[in-house]
Amino acid sequence: MRGPSLILSGVVVSLLATAALAETSVDKSFTTTSDDCNGVHWTAAAIRMHPTIAVACQGVETREGKTYVRFEGTVDKNEIKDGGKLAVKFKDGSKDPVVLNPPADTNVYIDGKKTAVADLKRGDKLNFYIGEERLAAMFPDETKTEYVAVPIVYREVVREPAPEQAASLPHTASDLPLMALGGFMLLGMGAGMSVFRMKK
Repeated sequence: MRGPSLILSGVVVSLLATAALAETSVDKSFTTTSDDCNGVHWTAAAIRMHPTIAVACQGVETREGKTYVRFEGTVDKNEIKDGGKLAVKFKDGSKDPVVLNPPADTNVYIDGKKTAVADLKRGDKLNFYIGEERLAAMFPDETKTEYVAVPIVYREVVREPAPEQAASLPHTASDLPLMALGGFMLLGMGAGMSVFRMKK
């Protein structure tokens, strides 16, 4: 009995270790091999979220032993007051904005002035950071010693075919599989009845 128990314990420990490793790799946003943008290696999750994140990098900074990638952006749309989100376009990134979901009472600094995110206007310039340990937009306070973490919203868009395309798609399915299934069921019933009669 001891052998199987040891094997089972080993399997459980391996699974827990694998899960912990997977969780750690998901949480991290990047690793670095140098202190510039070329040395930043983004995780698959970060690239999936924003495919042009690497080219949008404006610098790499280290504070208190932690590495941050600096981004510059321009407010594209602000719907915070209506319970919505904040869309910011990366400098040197793609035309698609990154969508942030900050609480309405979050404050950021624009030209050294403390500003509520709900009061940001289209065209306002924002600096923010992404830390290596978490895939979130980090807004520093005036001293750049503390950060307010704001979730980055990611929603995979599933493109539906246009109505005219859907209408023109060929009808490739047929009723043959259904008819075949019905035939097999009838054969099974017939075989069952034959066995029943033979037993009588």
